[in-house]
Amino acid sequence: MISQTTHKSVIFSEPFQLPEFETPLPAGTYDVETEEEVLKGNVHTALRRIATTLRIRNGAAIERHPVNPEHLDAAWERDQRAARVAGVPPANRASVPLWVQNIPADDSR
Repeated sequence: MISQTTHKSVIFSEPFQLPEFETPLPAGTYDVETEEEVLKGNVHTALRRIATTLRIRNGAAIERHPVNPEHLDAAWERDQRAARVAGVPPANRASVPLWVQNIPADDSR
């Protein structure tokens, strides 16, 4: 099995809640790791998400917590809507979609 890991930074301007955590997480920048399995077909290459992990700084240590990507995406969308309503300048908000599918180049073409 071939897999790849992609990294994204997600900015939350307000504290946010995920079902995987008992208490809200503080506003800030979070690193998200997405591990995907590469599925090679005769014509196309596809990716299947295996795991999504939220990296949280706890003092000097970094903790990795598995999260449901749909929950994380919904929390990020709520934060973005609240930021627009509050008038937070676009430079302080993420400008790319949270989940982007990366397909490796096929050198055999």
